[in-house]
Amino acid sequence: MISFGTRSILLLIGTVHGLVLAALLLRAPGNRVANRLLALLLTLVALRIVPYIIGFAGFYDAYPWLTYLPYDWSLGYGAVIWLYARVICSGGLPAHWRWHLVPAAVQGVYYCVLFVQPLTFKNAYNGTIHDPIVAPIESALTMLSMAGYLVLAGRDYSRYQRWLDADLSNREDFRLDWLRLFLVAFGVTLLLWGVTLFADAFVKPLDYFDRFPLYLWFSALIYALGLGGLRNANKVYPRPASAVGGREDTVTDIGDVAEPGTTAPLERQQDWAAMGQKWSTLVRQSDWWRDPDLTAPLLARHLATNTTYLSRALNDGLGQNFNEFVNRIRVEAVQAELSRPESDRDVLVIALDAGFNSKASFNRVFKRVTGQTPTEFRRQNESITSQLQ
Repeated sequence: MISFGTRSILLLIGTVHGLVLAALLLRAPGNRVANRLLALLLTLVALRIVPYIIGFAGFYDAYPWLTYLPYDWSLGYGAVIWLYARVICSGGLPAHWRWHLVPAAVQGVYYCVLFVQPLTFKNAYNGTIHDPIVAPIESALTMLSMAGYLVLAGRDYSRYQRWLDADLSNREDFRLDWLRLFLVAFGVTLLLWGVTLFADAFVKPLDYFDRFPLYLWFSALIYALGLGGLRNANKVYPRPASAVGGREDTVTDIGDVAEPGTTAPLERQQDWAAMGQKWSTLVRQSDWWRDPDLTAPLLARHLATNTTYLSRALNDGLGQNFNEFVNRIRVEAVQAELSRPESDRDVLVIALDAGFNSKASFNRVFKRVTGQTPTEFRRQNESITSQLQ
């Protein structure tokens, strides 16, 4: 008898919402490749929940031929996670990306072939081959695949963050909180799934009911990631290729690339400290740093050099990356304006004039550089001024 109880309904709620959000992601106009990958991932995870939804409702008892319904495509989870992160960070898919989906395709074909077999064959095969041999191997490969691809995704995320620091003056506007939460969520998923598999193998065999908490997590996961993905579906991310002239499918560290036409060998001795001080003086005397869209290549052109030399002068000579260098100058300019007794300009106006893009990014940078909020700094400065009068 078919009956949707509490467990089926709880799983169904999150799964249906996740699938609806996946459909909306497919229609989002921006970041189309990334959004389609996220929609695919949500769908693959939702498919894995389906047999538990219908299992708790009694479908397998009423329709045993549903055994081996091709719902498990878990060997594709890790690959799609990495491809999604890769597209967010680089703007394009890597070369030969389709090969990463082959294991999931093989897995899908395996279940499709089994699904159309007679029920007597399914039952015999399940007890003698699938459960004792195939399922443990499949689970181990899924764990290894997810772990490996999460490492690759984390590496791309870290490299992209380094590029933002090295190349953009407004990197605070691109903190990638969403992608970090996305990777953390799947890291937690991998841990919970691994603990469940360990308990099943070494503590006691787990039945449908014992696995319910894990699948409730899956259901909540696709709902939450669907919402997060939709909120960030049209967010515009700066691309390394547009700044350093690299290929669209690679994330390139700024220190690895020299400007086209540069022939001077980097290996020859350079006084990076002197060069850094010289360029620091030039930048401070100019208004280049007031440009909210200032990038390392643009500043290098202003200084008649290349990004490789600029990066070395800042990092080795001054001990700062490009983002720290420019934003420290901006913060000092804001401090100078706030310190003027006759200044009554609004803090946000001063910050925007100094090159910051938003109040939130300004507050974060100011607090990081000075250890105070702008309001605290102005109040402290007013207190000191009043004491001197």
